[in-house]
Amino acid sequence: MKKSIFLSFFLMFCSMMIMAQDQGTLTMAITDVSSDNEQMAAGLEMMKGTELKVTYDGKRSMTKMNMMGGMVKTDIKMSEEGNMDMYMDMMGQKMWIPATKAEMEKAQAESGADQEFDYQYDENDTKEIAGFNCYKMTMTTPANPEFTLTAYVTEDIDINAAVIQNVDITKFKGFPLEYTMDMGMMKMTFSTTEFSKEADLSVFEVDTKGYKKMTMEEFQAQMGAMGGGGFGF
Repeated sequence: MKKSIFLSFFLMFCSMMIMAQDQGTLTMAITDVSSDNEQMAAGLEMMKGTELKVTYDGKRSMTKMNMMGGMVKTDIKMSEEGNMDMYMDMMGQKMWIPATKAEMEKAQAESGADQEFDYQYDENDTKEIAGFNCYKMTMTTPANPEFTLTAYVTEDIDINAAVIQNVDITKFKGFPLEYTMDMGMMKMTFSTTEFSKEADLSVFEVDTKGYKKMTMEEFQAQMGAMGGGGFGF
């Protein structure tokens, strides 16, 4: 259980890629977490406040993630071709995980990505997020009745970002600026806190000194051996 929950949460961001004609910066944060399981709830509470800052220039993206008050920092760089370089600093333990698009697609397929989803929209249920008008979307899948994604999407942002593991958001009517994943055992809400058309492209330059290079398989095995990354859930 520990291994699957942590890796599912973590891989959610490994597939993040921004494709747009313009450059910009999108900032999201985990604003709410909950679970009926006390042990899981305690672990999830440490995730609250996790921030994601995505910088894109039309061809590539850099996602900088700050977890648990800075104890875990992760940079995920995606190329125009869909290849990834992930740099993770876990309390001083630095890991560099490169992966091709094909390798990531294989890992996602093995995790059960081949699912059909149903979408329902309620344009009367609206919300303003980061200055954009959004309306409600609900996504479910017959393959997993316990899973529900509730989102508020906007059609005013022209970006295609795979921000949710195993979910192709190109099938959404708009980009989700806020979404809540209900996975039965746990709920987690991600909210956009800021959107800007400005971008600091210097973030694409990464100093790899001190990082240990490893494969995705080696990384997943190490996370599993640490019992969910050592976070207690």
